Amino acid sequence: MSTIVCVDLGGTKAQVARVDDQGVYEARRYSVPASATKTQVNEFITGIIAEQLSDECCGIAIGVPGMVDLSDGTVLETVNIPAWQDVPLASQLTAYFSLPVVVNNDVNCFTMGEYFYGRHYQSGAPFYQPVSNLMGVCLGTGLGAGLIFDGRLYSGRHCAAGEFGSFPYRDGILEQYTSGQFFLERGTNGAEQAMLAQQGDRYAQSLFDEFGSHLGYAIAQTLLAFDPDKIVLGGSVSKSYDLFQRSMWKSLAGQTHPALFKQLEIQVGKLEHAALRGAYKLFQEQFSEGI
Repeated sequence: MSTIVCVDLGGTKAQVARVDDQGVYEARRYSVPASATKTQVNEFITGIIAEQLSDECCGIAIGVPGMVDLSDGTVLETVNIPAWQDVPLASQLTAYFSLPVVVNNDVNCFTMGEYFYGRHYQSGAPFYQPVSNLMGVCLGTGLGAGLIFDGRLYSGRHCAAGEFGSFPYRDGILEQYTSGQFFLERGTNGAEQAMLAQQGDRYAQSLFDEFGSHLGYAIAQTLLAFDPDKIVLGGSVSKSYDLFQRSMWKSLAGQTHPALFKQLEIQVGKLEHAALRGAYKLFQEQFSEGI
């Protein structure tokens, strides 16, 4: 059976696997050389794709952490990989591998995977009725969202829809307060503080309380813009949801209309390899005859 080489490229980590309708195979993780030159980042991506290629592979799908011109697969901007800007990624990979290529935003890929494979249903519906409007929010190196409206991904022409992590907030932008950057700017990291908080460390607990308060504010803004049926959280920081959910919901309650708050559903995504499966789905939609 034909497979697609799918890549989930983040600001610090990348994951690559072969994917088909039945599942994900031989997924591998890599550290991203985020401070490298544009040429070095291109070589890194080409190399990790080449390791996964086999005779049955018929295409490549890659999610990147930034804006993409969907008309030609050019990466316009990646905030957390500073040198990797204005990259004609689709044409480069097609020329190198002689395969069709789909390029999209990484959070869009996550959201597509959750929507089509994560089994998200309407709350209170008499049957298992899938939600129509889903927002995927990734809390990782940065903050971004993917948007499903009426069962279809909405990304805008440049994959800028949902990039609310770049909204102005306090003395910077939202993602400085609602992603891994929040902990880095305090001289630590989320994984270390999560371990300490679970052990009862008060300072670590206070950090997650503050983080949740900022995230509640951020989500409240998205509710007014998008009004989704459900929000699914992903990214490394979402694994610590139990540490910040109370302050997040408290913040939301103080800033959200009661009707919106009452109906709001937020959960951590449980689908393994959601972004890889979403990248596969995007390729399938664009090149369905090639699979």
